[in-house]
Amino acid sequence: MPELNLRNKDGQQEMRADGTRLCMSQGCAEDGYYPAPKNRQELRSHIWFCLDHVRAYNSHWNYYDGLEGDALEAEIRRATTWERPSWKFGSGPGFTAEGSLKDPFGFFDGGSAETHAKLKEMDSEEREAWALFDISPDSDPTSVKQRYNELAKQYHPDHNKSDPKAEERFKEINLAYSVLRKKAINLKPTIA
Repeated sequence: MPELNLRNKDGQQEMRADGTRLCMSQGCAEDGYYPAPKNRQELRSHIWFCLDHVRAYNSHWNYYDGLEGDALEAEIRRATTWERPSWKFGSGPGFTAEGSLKDPFGFFDGGSAETHAKLKEMDSEEREAWALFDISPDSDPTSVKQRYNELAKQYHPDHNKSDPKAEERFKEINLAYSVLRKKAINLKPTIA
């Protein structure tokens, strides 16, 4: 923690009669225009200093102060991925169970010119619906309905009572299906 003696140890900022902040450094009579975090746990809560004292405070500031051993190691590991989950390469949400990249639009295998032309005509809502269903945009109505039934069964909230996000996922699937039925291919059964 910084080496400054603070005016109030509880972090309460003193105010002048005119409403301006007084520098938080003990014995300083300057205005406190410059914010600094109170501590590691309250990064959005500030104490205010004059320019010279905020420089001194910041020069001694250490976010990891007080952490040691396993706690420090865990904090550094979390920070290396910007505190977001990471997966082993070839796994995670963008890959199939076999470890291959999901490619519903055929971008990586060349895809057909017809599929790419259809993609250009689609709006983002329709593209997202096809991606969620993980099938090709030139799929027939029966395949789309079959895929909807699979997804609805897999993500229905009654089958996923322990998952708080199941209902939202189920709503997304229903919305995507209505978009595909209405816009994308006017799901009319094909007659052979």
